[in-house]
Amino acid sequence: MTKASRKFMLFLLAALPAAAMAQTQPSRPAAATPPPKPKVYTPVPNASQQWQRQADQQRLINRQNQNAVQEQNRQNTMNQQRNAATDPNLQNQLDNADRAQQQQYRARQDAAAQRYQDQQNQQNARPATGSTR
Repeated sequence: MTKASRKFMLFLLAALPAAAMAQTQPSRPAAATPPPKPKVYTPVPNASQQWQRQADQQRLINRQNQNAVQEQNRQNTMNQQRNAATDPNLQNQLDNADRAQQQQYRARQDAAAQRYQDQQNQQNARPATGSTR
């Protein structure tokens, strides 16, 4: 290979990538604009509905607090019984009973919260009873 051919090859190696990058890419058509979102009418709760919602929420909180106190008392009693038990089989039974009662307590709390949430969703889904212009 001669010097001239070597220079020519080096020039080609350097020029080809530059020439490829210099080419313009074909333009893409502009993306279509999405259709506008429909406006949803959400009724504003009146004062009595707001008061009822707050009363329901407070009732739920009170019920949960009462259940929590009862659960704490139950756990304290269970701990006293377990500490007084000397038989390993009895301790095992008490542990199993404690676990089962804790699961029931959690299920009751979850069910109460779910009922409240469902009730709120139903109230929000009711159509407004007023004139709209």
